Amino acid sequence: MSTDDPGKAPHESGTRLVFAMTAICMVVVGYNTTAVVTILPNLRTEFDLTPAEMQWVMAVYTVASATLVPILGRLGDITGKMRVFFFGMVVFALGSFAAIVAPNSEVLLLGRGGQGAGAAALFGTSLSVLSAATPESQRTKVVGAWGAMVGLAISLGPIVGGAFNDFLNWRGIFVTDIVLLSIAFLIGLNVNKRGYVPEHRLPGAKLDYASAIALLLFLGPLSFALSNAQSAGWGSPSTLVPMVVAVLAAIALSVTARRSDDPLIELRYFRHPRYLMAAIGMFVAGFALFGFFVFFNVFVQSPDALGMSAIEAGAAVLPLSAVMFALSVTAPRFLAPVSFHWPISIGMAALATGFLLLSWTNNTTAYSEIWWKLIFLGIGMGLTFSLLPRLGLRLLPEEHTGQGSGVINTFLYFGATLGSVVGGVAQAFTFRSGLSEVIAALPAGSSQRKDLLHTLAHGAPSAVRHLLAGLDPSASTALAGALRDLQDNAFDNTMLVAAVVSAIGLLLALWLLRGPIPPLHSAAALAKSRTRGT
Repeated sequence: MSTDDPGKAPHESGTRLVFAMTAICMVVVGYNTTAVVTILPNLRTEFDLTPAEMQWVMAVYTVASATLVPILGRLGDITGKMRVFFFGMVVFALGSFAAIVAPNSEVLLLGRGGQGAGAAALFGTSLSVLSAATPESQRTKVVGAWGAMVGLAISLGPIVGGAFNDFLNWRGIFVTDIVLLSIAFLIGLNVNKRGYVPEHRLPGAKLDYASAIALLLFLGPLSFALSNAQSAGWGSPSTLVPMVVAVLAAIALSVTARRSDDPLIELRYFRHPRYLMAAIGMFVAGFALFGFFVFFNVFVQSPDALGMSAIEAGAAVLPLSAVMFALSVTAPRFLAPVSFHWPISIGMAALATGFLLLSWTNNTTAYSEIWWKLIFLGIGMGLTFSLLPRLGLRLLPEEHTGQGSGVINTFLYFGATLGSVVGGVAQAFTFRSGLSEVIAALPAGSSQRKDLLHTLAHGAPSAVRHLLAGLDPSASTALAGALRDLQDNAFDNTMLVAAVVSAIGLLLALWLLRGPIPPLHSAAALAKSRTRGT
């Protein structure tokens, strides 16, 4: 390994500045992850979003992050981490600006994609930048504080988003991004000028372009196909073609990663059961995070359910947020690696329990019957988000911890993507299967039935409102009541899907984490098999 200044050790005086820079950026990334879900009902109304478009407000962010985290993290190893970090700040700010000025859903989605790309660069390099600038004796404490800032930002995001939406304007979320990133950028210029972050680069390292392209062609088309299937159908060319592209890209990724001397993703590490669990577990955690926040916020803000305002919806998840933050801070400190088996299993069990309890919610359920169920989700998210990355990274050799972090974050973001998309699929399936009962509420022989089926399944809010306004009052009342029941069933089925995914995570944790605790860096031998030609 080479460095621009090999003899330069981290400065304790510079650690605070580097921590401030990375922490501010992680606050921006973290609270954007959950603040935006609070304003989804308002975005849906203002931009007249269809159900599929509303999901893509979240999914385009996570898809961009999932595909680019390992790529940009690797570029940081090759070109310098601070360069990629600066790139992330600029791109995220540009994406936020596009969201601020967005006159329509297309520009909003473009901005969210830019934010996702910026988040990938920041997430892929921030921890390694901070570690490089921190003396070894302080690294555990500083990295723990960094993780706590991420947990705090994710926890407070719904309240921040709700406050902007109700008291100022939802675009203020993205204005705050630019203000905070400008402060971090100025700190970064000072950090760079003083050389507080030693730049370690791998001599002769090259980006595995074939794997990078295969990864892009796998995650993007797969996410699009799953989302598109709701409106176009599973057998439509617009669903089948991207699905086929994703399958071929997955095969290509496996081939290129195995043949490359320096792969973007070292697949051999997945032979280690605990590293495999860390990756799958983060997928489940991401699925749970978005599977809950996206659909819970939409449900409780619905006039036909709890009818909460945006800030009330943000405050409603405080039981989850408080427990999640408390465990994010304390769990890594008090639970040694030898204890990871049962805390992670308990976390998965808590997620499954919380989602199962929420699957019995309907439009007459009072908040007093909901809040205590959120504590289970807080326990599950707090334990999994804080412990799973440490479980995986402790197994890797030092030179591959950056790559390992990128892979684990890719699983996190891809899980979040599918949590949003699959939850939407579950809702769409529920609506379609129940629409016959809804249409039955209309007068027999109504010539509007075909149009009603299409509008209720795929239409934007304005189209549904127009539909109801044009009906006979008695038919409109009956249809509205049937739709309320259908909304309840859709939310319950989405929570049930998340419960099943979490239960699978529990079974995998009990299986893959069994047996004696392996020593540090024990997965290194798996990668060495490449050099021996096996």
